[in-house]
Parts: sequence; C-alpha cells; structure tokens
Amino acid sequence: MQFDKEAQVRILRVAGDRLDGKPVSEIDDRIGYVMDLHPEFEEIWKLGELAIYPQEIDGKVVNPFVHTVFHVIVDKQINDADPWFVPVAFDRLKEQGLAEHDSLHAIISVYADLYFANFRKGKQFDFLDYQSRLDRLEFVAEG
Repeated sequence: MQFDKEAQVRILRVAGDRLDGKPVSEIDDRIGYVMDLHPEFEEIWKLGELAIYPQEIDGKVVNPFVHTVFHVIVDKQINDADPWFVPVAFDRLKEQGLAEHDSLHAIISVYADLYFANFRKGKQFDFLDYQSRLDRLEFVAEG
C-alpha cells in the first residue's frame, strides 16, 4: 500500500462499505481490521475525502489516512514475514508484555520515522536501519 490516490479511494471505499453495513472483500479485510483497531476514526471516515487530512482526535492531531496506511504496511510485513525481522520484533515485544496493538504501534513508529526521513532526502527506504532499530526496540514494564 502506498500514499497515493488509489489508497485514499480504497480506504474511503472500505470505510463507506463498513458504515453502510456492506460486506468487505477479502482483499480489503486488512484495512477493515485496522479500522476495527481504531474506532475513534469512525466519525472521521464519514467525512469522505476530508478524512485524508489531519484531525484532532482525543486531544491529539492524527491523520487517519496516514495512520491506516502505516498500519496496513506493518501488518502485512508481520503476516507475510517480509522482511523476516518484523514479526520477530513484534513477537518479542508481545513476549515482553506489550499489548498486541501497542506492539504494532511501536513498530509503526520506527517504520514511519524512517519512511519520512528517507522520503524527505529522496532516498530509498533503509531496511538495514529498520532492522537495527527494531532489534534495539524493547518494552520494559513499569512497576
């Protein structure tokens, strides 16, 4: 999934189908899964194309479109084990006691930081740096 018009249209179509109670095709099931993880975005999806812009949700400025795309990318990496080190980091974080959704967000945060840093410089995504950062990522429970 990319940050393009096709992804915008697809995400908004899935959101609309879900709001209308229509079944979601299997290929769009991962987008639906991400939407299930973020019920706070449900009202935003009703805005249609305006949902691609940052919105204030629960006192934070969030771009539901960008957040959903990153979720789908990382979720696909975990499910496909491609790259192989992403599900390894995901499982490690969960074993350390971090909730599944929080583990996803931890990895998404690393991916997003690298994505935007490389994008601004016009460079390709650095998978070696991604692996290195995920290898160092850990959860330490408070208390």
